[in-house]
Amino acid sequence: MSESKFGVLKYSAVNIGDDIQSIAAMRFLPRIDEYIHRDRIDRFKSKQKVKTIMNAAWMLEPKHMPPSEDIDPLLISMHLKMVTRQHMTKKLKRYLINHGPVGCRDTDTMEYLHSLDIPAYFSGCITMTIKKNPEIKRQNYILTVDMPKYIQDEIKKRTNRPVYNVSRRMSVYFNQYERFRVAKMALYMYHSAHCVVTRALHAAIPSLAFDTPVLMLDLKTKPFDNRQDPRYYGLIEFFNPVKEIDFLNNANIYDFENPPENPDRHIAIRDELIKKCSEFTGYDNPQTLVENFDNPFVELYSMLAYKQHRMDRNAYWVGAGELLKTAFRKAVLRKTRCDLEI
Repeated sequence: MSESKFGVLKYSAVNIGDDIQSIAAMRFLPRIDEYIHRDRIDRFKSKQKVKTIMNAAWMLEPKHMPPSEDIDPLLISMHLKMVTRQHMTKKLKRYLINHGPVGCRDTDTMEYLHSLDIPAYFSGCITMTIKKNPEIKRQNYILTVDMPKYIQDEIKKRTNRPVYNVSRRMSVYFNQYERFRVAKMALYMYHSAHCVVTRALHAAIPSLAFDTPVLMLDLKTKPFDNRQDPRYYGLIEFFNPVKEIDFLNNANIYDFENPPENPDRHIAIRDELIKKCSEFTGYDNPQTLVENFDNPFVELYSMLAYKQHRMDRNAYWVGAGELLKTAFRKAVLRKTRCDLEI
């Protein structure tokens, strides 16, 4: 019997949280033989089946489901986007049944699959399994992730600590090597922060894994009970969310000097995730994949500035020949940025 091959999902979407999910899956891979693009999962070809942990939000283009039969999948930590549900086919339903039961990242996905008589359970998100790095020390700064300026300003009124804001929406500029590096910078920031203020799942859940205090802030523009955003169902129970109106009206609702410890309601689900993933691949890396950076803020800014400079130059100098080549790749070869090599 030949030795197993292992694959991990790659992305070209804008959200760095996608790549953080892949880094979480890498803990359970003895090596990476293939990088498999989530948004073209049906096109993957291999002479040998490739074991792949299928933790992701599925998917922007449901015509590319179900996945290639060359993939040996572990269906776990999966979220089915509304567009996928609207295009659920008999073929995809049969795939989920044959390779299930389906581990669902959120209870909404689980309930949807149950309504179709597809075996499913709530697995939670694989990012809660990311290992801490004992060399990363807790620092003085408060990190806000995709928080509006008025929230940042309010936090600054309540503490003398530095308040830094970063966005998870930055990855479209980078190739896959760079995306993973940016994702590791983000993980370092969540790991080393005094506390994290966010509503982004893939900032909040890794912070749970690192024991970094999290203020899950329920912004009035996107309340957690919004049925258009079901990704939080089940996961929000791992936090003690605070509504924006309560945060703005009560300066004592969260102590930024001595932030409360996170709840431990995720521990049992995390441990079950570790068990299922390690049994599937036969591996659990004893080392952490979270790197220690000297100054990730400066490095990230430099990367973004350089990429923007290159994009501006390319936009200025692009000629008719390049435009024709791009049109040919799209119209004739059916190539997209999803088809770029890592």
